[in-house]
Amino acid sequence: IGHGTVNASSRRATTAWAAKNELNLRQIVQKEYHGSVDNLSSLQVTQMLSPPGEKKRGELSSTNRSYTNNEPLRQQLFTLPIIPLLYERILPPLWSAGLRIGGPDAEYESAADFLYKNNNENEKSAESTKSGLGIGLDLSCGTGFVAIRMAQSNMFQHVIGLDYSPQMLQEGIATIQRQRLDLEGNKNGRAKNSRRLSWIRGDAGSLPFEDESFDVIHWGAAMHCVPDVEAAMEEVYRVLKPGGKLYATTFLRPFPDVVFRFFDLVELETLAKNAGFAGSSSNSDDQRQQLEVEGRGVYGIIRAVK
Repeated sequence: IGHGTVNASSRRATTAWAAKNELNLRQIVQKEYHGSVDNLSSLQVTQMLSPPGEKKRGELSSTNRSYTNNEPLRQQLFTLPIIPLLYERILPPLWSAGLRIGGPDAEYESAADFLYKNNNENEKSAESTKSGLGIGLDLSCGTGFVAIRMAQSNMFQHVIGLDYSPQMLQEGIATIQRQRLDLEGNKNGRAKNSRRLSWIRGDAGSLPFEDESFDVIHWGAAMHCVPDVEAAMEEVYRVLKPGGKLYATTFLRPFPDVVFRFFDLVELETLAKNAGFAGSSSNSDDQRQQLEVEGRGVYGIIRAVK
């Protein structure tokens, strides 16, 4: 699927940049999608959604359980044209009123406080970090308000926003164009194709990436929408590098399990542990293999280090 407008010269510039830098996106994308890597762009959506039944989850790792979408309605709802409008124009005031941590800025800052902690605490700039935090994934990114902010932070070589809904991803592109965002930091008042951000249509339960590909993963307010959250959490653990960080949020009961699946804090901790994330280390100096689950009203937060 290709959406948005990106000209041949912009695509060549992105490809040339990747070729001459240490970041090679083919290293993180599974072989069957190598042909799509040159199309990765901040101004179009790249299809990396496996046909049903053709791909096995974790086939590049020791896990080899086949993945089946048993709850398609949870995902299909987000392909309705009205949903991106709700996310961009109507829901943010409700989030700020307490349904979530806050509005888009507050949501991003909460994630950044954990994901960026102890990584160049004094300065968060590409000037001081060169490669920053490496590669970041905004999983189930929706309209991409966190992915865009991650790209603007200058903390990453590259950020990927992945979602099942092409309509949501297209709204992220529209935001870049509508607000004339230049993610490279140039102040020319026009949206440009950026080497820092790309949009992929994919499935959280069957990620199109190699093992140990990402330095950080943000998975915001989406676990309740995923058809097989156990499979998705295992995929998150698989594609996260050792020492990499996960910041995930979702809604808690007493929301009823009708279309979506909601959780309590014990379930969230169990999901993370079953996927491979361990509890907090007894050694305060050891930041690896940590897991913290927090509830804020009806909002659940997972902070984990692989």
